[in-house]
Amino acid sequence: MQILRDRVLTFSKDNAPAAHAAVGETVAFEMIDGWAGQIQREDQLVEGIDFDRCNPVTGPLYVDGAEPGDALGVDILSIDTADHGVVSTVPGMGPLWPSCDKRTHVVAISDGYASYKDIRWPIRPMIGTIGTAPDGAGLPSCFVFDGGGNMDSRRIVAGVTLWMPVRVRGGLLAMGDMHASMGDGEVVGTGIEVSGRAIVRLRLAKGFRLNWPVTETRHAWYVNTCGESCDQAIEYGYKEMQRLISQAYGWDMTDAAMFMSVQGFLESNQACLTPDEGGDTFRVGTPKLSSKRPLIG
Repeated sequence: MQILRDRVLTFSKDNAPAAHAAVGETVAFEMIDGWAGQIQREDQLVEGIDFDRCNPVTGPLYVDGAEPGDALGVDILSIDTADHGVVSTVPGMGPLWPSCDKRTHVVAISDGYASYKDIRWPIRPMIGTIGTAPDGAGLPSCFVFDGGGNMDSRRIVAGVTLWMPVRVRGGLLAMGDMHASMGDGEVVGTGIEVSGRAIVRLRLAKGFRLNWPVTETRHAWYVNTCGESCDQAIEYGYKEMQRLISQAYGWDMTDAAMFMSVQGFLESNQACLTPDEGGDTFRVGTPKLSSKRPLIG
Protein backbone atom coordinates (compact mmCIF):
# COMPACT_ATOMS: atom_id res chain seq x y z
CA MET A 1 0.00 0.00 0.00
CA GLN A 2 1.34 3.41 -0.95
CA ILE A 3 1.20 6.26 1.57
CA LEU A 4 0.87 9.80 0.22
CA ARG A 5 1.96 12.81 2.25
CA ASP A 6 2.76 15.41 -0.45
CA ARG A 7 0.43 18.42 -0.39
CA VAL A 8 -0.66 21.04 -2.90
CA LEU A 9 -2.98 24.04 -2.71
CA THR A 10 -4.57 23.71 -6.14
CA PHE A 11 -6.40 21.30 -8.37
CA SER A 12 -4.36 21.70 -11.55
CA LYS A 13 -3.25 19.73 -14.59
CA ASP A 14 0.16 21.33 -14.05
CA ASN A 15 0.76 19.70 -10.65
CA ALA A 16 3.43 17.02 -10.83
CA PRO A 17 2.10 13.67 -9.59
CA ALA A 18 3.13 12.76 -6.05
CA ALA A 19 2.78 9.10 -7.02
CA HIS A 20 1.29 6.69 -9.56
CA ALA A 21 -1.18 3.92 -8.75
CA ALA A 22 -2.98 1.20 -10.68
CA VAL A 23 -6.71 0.59 -10.76
CA GLY A 24 -7.56 -1.75 -7.88
CA GLU A 25 -4.64 -0.51 -5.78
CA THR A 26 -5.08 0.64 -2.19
CA VAL A 27 -3.58 4.00 -1.23
CA ALA A 28 -3.38 5.85 2.09
CA PHE A 29 -3.75 9.65 2.04
CA GLU A 30 -2.34 11.35 5.13
CA MET A 31 -4.05 14.72 5.55
CA ILE A 32 -3.45 17.77 7.71
CA ASP A 33 -6.48 19.73 8.90
CA GLY A 34 -7.99 22.54 6.84
CA TRP A 35 -6.16 25.21 8.85
CA ALA A 36 -2.85 23.49 8.00
CA GLY A 37 -2.18 22.93 11.70
CA GLN A 38 -2.13 26.65 12.47
CA ILE A 39 -4.81 26.50 15.19
CA GLN A 40 -4.05 24.30 18.20
CA ARG A 41 -5.34 26.37 21.16
CA GLU A 42 -8.53 28.17 22.01
CA ASP A 43 -6.78 31.54 22.18
CA GLN A 44 -5.87 31.20 18.49
CA LEU A 45 -8.49 32.75 16.22
CA VAL A 46 -8.98 32.36 12.50
CA GLU A 47 -8.09 36.00 11.83
CA GLY A 48 -4.54 35.34 13.07
CA ILE A 49 -3.60 32.61 10.58
CA ASP A 50 -2.09 32.66 7.10
CA PHE A 51 -4.99 31.89 4.75
CA ASP A 52 -2.58 31.27 1.89
CA ARG A 53 -1.62 28.02 3.63
CA CYS A 54 -5.17 26.82 4.30
CA ASN A 55 -7.07 23.88 2.87
CA PRO A 56 -4.09 21.89 1.56
CA VAL A 57 -4.89 18.65 -0.24
CA THR A 58 -2.75 15.52 -0.32
CA GLY A 59 -1.61 14.37 -3.74
CA PRO A 60 -2.05 14.50 -6.60
CA LEU A 61 -2.20 10.81 -7.44
CA TYR A 62 -1.84 9.78 -11.07
CA VAL A 63 -4.11 6.78 -11.76
CA ASP A 64 -2.60 4.66 -14.51
CA GLY A 65 -4.97 4.16 -17.41
CA ALA A 66 -7.33 7.01 -16.49
CA GLU A 67 -8.10 9.09 -19.58
CA PRO A 68 -10.35 12.08 -20.29
CA GLY A 69 -13.92 10.85 -20.63
CA ASP A 70 -13.57 8.15 -17.96
CA ALA A 71 -15.04 8.18 -14.44
CA LEU A 72 -12.67 7.59 -11.53
CA GLY A 73 -14.12 5.72 -8.56
CA VAL A 74 -12.63 6.08 -5.09
CA ASP A 75 -13.79 3.47 -2.57
CA ILE A 76 -13.27 5.02 0.86
CA LEU A 77 -12.32 2.05 3.00
CA SER A 78 -11.52 3.79 6.28
CA ILE A 79 -10.96 7.23 7.81
CA ASP A 80 -9.00 7.68 11.06
CA THR A 81 -8.64 11.00 12.85
CA ALA A 82 -6.25 12.63 15.30
CA ASP A 83 -7.22 12.87 18.97
CA HIS A 84 -8.50 16.44 18.70
CA GLY A 85 -9.82 18.95 16.22
CA VAL A 86 -10.96 22.55 16.23
CA VAL A 87 -14.14 24.42 15.33
CA SER A 88 -13.97 28.17 14.81
CA THR A 89 -16.14 31.02 13.71
CA VAL A 90 -14.89 32.70 10.54
CA PRO A 91 -15.50 36.46 10.41
CA GLY A 92 -17.98 37.34 7.68
CA MET A 93 -18.66 33.73 6.70
CA GLY A 94 -22.03 32.02 6.86
CA PRO A 95 -25.55 33.19 7.64
CA LEU A 96 -25.06 33.17 11.43
CA TRP A 97 -21.92 35.32 11.59
CA PRO A 98 -23.76 38.57 12.52
CA SER A 99 -24.87 36.90 15.77
CA CYS A 100 -21.47 35.37 16.63
CA ASP A 101 -18.24 36.37 18.34
CA LYS A 102 -14.76 35.41 17.19
CA ARG A 103 -14.14 32.07 18.92
CA THR A 104 -12.28 28.76 18.74
CA HIS A 105 -13.09 25.52 20.55
CA VAL A 106 -10.64 22.64 20.73
CA VAL A 107 -12.68 19.44 20.51
CA ALA A 108 -11.29 16.29 22.12
CA ILE A 109 -11.82 13.02 20.21
CA SER A 110 -11.62 9.68 22.01
CA ASP A 111 -13.20 6.24 21.63
CA GLY A 112 -15.02 7.41 18.54
CA TYR A 113 -16.70 10.37 20.28
CA ALA A 114 -16.29 14.14 20.08
CA SER A 115 -16.55 16.21 23.28
CA TYR A 116 -17.95 19.72 22.80
CA LYS A 117 -18.64 21.74 25.95
CA ASP A 118 -20.80 19.40 28.09
CA ILE A 119 -22.00 17.00 25.38
CA ARG A 120 -20.53 14.05 23.44
CA TRP A 121 -21.60 12.41 20.20
CA PRO A 122 -20.23 9.74 17.84
CA ILE A 123 -17.92 11.20 15.24
CA ARG A 124 -18.56 10.54 11.55
CA PRO A 125 -15.29 11.42 9.82
CA MET A 126 -15.65 12.76 6.30
CA ILE A 127 -13.46 14.16 3.54
CA GLY A 128 -14.41 17.76 2.85
CA THR A 129 -12.26 18.37 -0.23
CA ILE A 130 -11.66 15.75 -2.89
CA GLY A 131 -11.45 15.97 -6.65
CA THR A 132 -9.67 15.51 -9.95
CA ALA A 133 -7.86 18.17 -11.94
CA PRO A 134 -9.73 20.40 -14.41
CA ASP A 135 -8.59 20.50 -18.02
CA GLY A 136 -8.45 24.30 -18.01
CA ALA A 137 -6.98 26.73 -15.52
CA GLY A 138 -6.12 25.42 -12.08
CA LEU A 139 -8.32 26.22 -9.09
CA PRO A 140 -7.46 26.80 -5.42
CA SER A 141 -8.20 23.75 -3.31
CA CYS A 142 -10.64 25.78 -1.19
CA PHE A 143 -12.88 26.20 -4.26
CA VAL A 144 -15.61 23.83 -5.42
CA PHE A 145 -16.12 22.99 -9.09
CA ASP A 146 -17.52 20.36 -11.44
CA GLY A 147 -14.60 18.01 -10.75
CA GLY A 148 -15.13 18.10 -6.98
CA GLY A 149 -13.00 20.27 -4.72
CA ASN A 150 -14.36 21.77 -1.51
CA MET A 151 -17.76 20.06 -1.69
CA ASP A 152 -18.02 19.49 2.09
CA SER A 153 -20.58 16.71 1.81
CA ARG A 154 -20.97 14.84 5.07
CA ARG A 155 -21.91 11.75 3.06
CA ILE A 156 -18.33 11.33 1.78
CA VAL A 157 -17.42 8.91 4.57
CA ALA A 158 -15.96 5.43 4.97
CA GLY A 159 -18.03 2.86 3.13
CA VAL A 160 -18.99 5.00 0.12
CA THR A 161 -17.58 5.34 -3.38
CA LEU A 162 -17.04 8.77 -4.86
CA TRP A 163 -17.11 8.88 -8.67
CA MET A 164 -15.44 11.85 -10.36
CA PRO A 165 -14.99 12.90 -13.97
CA VAL A 166 -11.52 12.40 -15.45
CA ARG A 167 -10.57 15.44 -17.51
CA VAL A 168 -6.78 15.03 -17.73
CA ARG A 169 -4.60 11.95 -18.07
CA GLY A 170 -4.21 10.17 -14.77
CA GLY A 171 -7.04 12.16 -13.21
CA LEU A 172 -4.65 13.76 -10.67
CA LEU A 173 -6.69 12.84 -7.60
CA ALA A 174 -6.16 14.87 -4.42
CA MET A 175 -8.01 15.12 -1.10
CA GLY A 176 -7.92 16.91 2.25
CA ASP A 177 -10.00 19.12 4.58
CA MET A 178 -11.03 16.23 6.81
CA HIS A 179 -13.72 16.73 9.45
CA ALA A 180 -14.46 14.53 12.44
CA SER A 181 -18.02 15.82 12.33
CA MET A 182 -19.82 18.38 10.19
CA GLY A 183 -23.42 19.50 9.92
CA ASP A 184 -25.20 20.06 6.63
CA GLY A 185 -24.44 23.60 5.48
CA GLU A 186 -21.35 24.02 7.71
CA VAL A 187 -23.04 27.26 8.72
CA VAL A 188 -20.15 28.99 10.53
CA GLY A 189 -17.61 27.89 7.91
CA THR A 190 -15.99 25.03 9.84
CA GLY A 191 -16.71 21.51 10.93
CA ILE A 192 -14.45 19.83 13.46
CA GLU A 193 -11.28 20.47 11.46
CA VAL A 194 -8.99 17.51 12.05
CA SER A 195 -5.94 15.75 10.69
CA GLY A 196 -5.94 12.04 9.87
CA ARG A 197 -5.64 9.29 7.30
CA ALA A 198 -8.00 7.89 4.66
CA ILE A 199 -7.39 4.55 3.00
CA VAL A 200 -8.96 4.26 -0.44
CA ARG A 201 -9.15 1.81 -3.33
CA LEU A 202 -9.24 2.93 -6.96
CA ARG A 203 -11.78 2.02 -9.63
CA LEU A 204 -12.30 3.17 -13.20
CA ALA A 205 -15.34 3.26 -15.48
CA LYS A 206 -13.88 3.56 -18.99
CA GLY A 207 -15.66 5.88 -21.38
CA PHE A 208 -18.28 6.88 -18.81
CA ARG A 209 -19.08 10.60 -18.95
CA LEU A 210 -19.80 12.43 -15.74
CA ASN A 211 -20.58 16.13 -15.56
CA TRP A 212 -20.38 16.25 -11.75
CA PRO A 213 -19.05 14.04 -8.94
CA VAL A 214 -21.42 11.33 -7.72
CA THR A 215 -21.43 9.74 -4.26
CA GLU A 216 -22.51 6.09 -4.21
CA THR A 217 -23.69 4.90 -0.80
CA ARG A 218 -25.14 1.54 0.17
CA HIS A 219 -28.69 2.73 -0.46
CA ALA A 220 -28.51 5.80 -2.72
CA TRP A 221 -26.76 7.85 -5.39
CA TYR A 222 -26.03 11.58 -4.94
CA VAL A 223 -24.93 14.10 -7.55
CA ASN A 224 -22.79 16.85 -5.97
CA THR A 225 -23.06 20.29 -7.57
CA CYS A 226 -22.37 23.97 -7.00
CA GLY A 227 -23.60 27.19 -8.53
CA GLU A 228 -23.67 30.95 -8.33
CA SER A 229 -27.06 30.60 -6.63
CA CYS A 230 -28.77 27.83 -4.73
CA ASP A 231 -31.33 27.50 -7.53
CA GLN A 232 -28.60 27.06 -10.13
CA ALA A 233 -26.75 24.42 -8.10
CA ILE A 234 -29.96 22.48 -7.49
CA GLU A 235 -30.93 22.64 -11.16
CA TYR A 236 -27.53 21.27 -12.21
CA GLY A 237 -27.96 18.37 -9.80
CA TYR A 238 -31.45 17.43 -10.94
CA LYS A 239 -30.48 17.58 -14.61
CA GLU A 240 -27.43 15.35 -14.12
CA MET A 241 -29.43 12.84 -12.08
CA GLN A 242 -32.18 12.85 -14.71
CA ARG A 243 -29.57 12.07 -17.40
CA LEU A 244 -27.98 9.27 -15.38
CA ILE A 245 -31.33 7.63 -14.56
CA SER A 246 -32.50 7.82 -18.17
CA GLN A 247 -29.22 6.29 -19.39
CA ALA A 248 -29.10 3.49 -16.81
CA TYR A 249 -32.77 2.52 -16.68
CA GLY A 250 -33.60 2.93 -20.38
CA TRP A 251 -36.31 5.50 -19.62
CA ASP A 252 -36.95 8.66 -21.57
CA MET A 253 -36.18 11.98 -19.91
CA THR A 254 -39.82 12.59 -18.98
CA ASP A 255 -40.17 9.33 -17.04
CA ALA A 256 -36.81 9.96 -15.37
CA ALA A 257 -37.97 13.44 -14.33
CA MET A 258 -41.25 12.11 -12.95
CA PHE A 259 -39.38 9.47 -10.93
CA MET A 260 -37.15 12.18 -9.46
CA SER A 261 -40.24 14.18 -8.52
CA VAL A 262 -41.58 11.32 -6.41
CA GLN A 263 -38.35 9.62 -5.27
CA GLY A 264 -35.65 12.31 -5.24
CA PHE A 265 -33.58 13.65 -2.33
CA LEU A 266 -32.25 17.18 -1.94
CA GLU A 267 -29.68 17.97 0.77
CA SER A 268 -27.28 20.80 1.52
CA ASN A 269 -23.54 20.22 1.48
CA GLN A 270 -22.11 23.66 2.24
CA ALA A 271 -23.75 27.09 2.46
CA CYS A 272 -20.68 29.25 3.10
CA LEU A 273 -18.75 29.61 -0.16
CA THR A 274 -19.03 32.79 -2.23
CA PRO A 275 -19.92 32.65 -5.94
CA ASP A 276 -16.25 33.40 -6.69
CA GLU A 277 -15.30 30.21 -4.81
CA GLY A 278 -17.88 28.10 -6.66
CA GLY A 279 -20.93 28.98 -4.60
CA ASP A 280 -23.29 26.94 -2.48
CA THR A 281 -22.99 23.16 -2.79
CA PHE A 282 -25.81 20.62 -2.84
CA ARG A 283 -26.37 16.92 -3.34
CA VAL A 284 -29.33 15.59 -5.34
CA GLY A 285 -30.08 11.95 -4.66
CA THR A 286 -32.13 8.96 -5.69
CA PRO A 287 -32.50 5.53 -4.06
CA LYS A 288 -30.57 2.55 -5.34
CA LEU A 289 -32.77 -0.03 -7.04
CA SER A 290 -31.65 -3.66 -6.99
CA SER A 291 -33.79 -4.36 -10.06
CA LYS A 292 -32.00 -1.75 -12.17
CA ARG A 293 -28.51 -1.25 -13.55
CA PRO A 294 -26.15 0.85 -11.42
CA LEU A 295 -26.12 4.50 -12.47
CA ILE A 296 -22.33 4.29 -12.97
CA GLY A 297 -20.18 1.41 -14.09
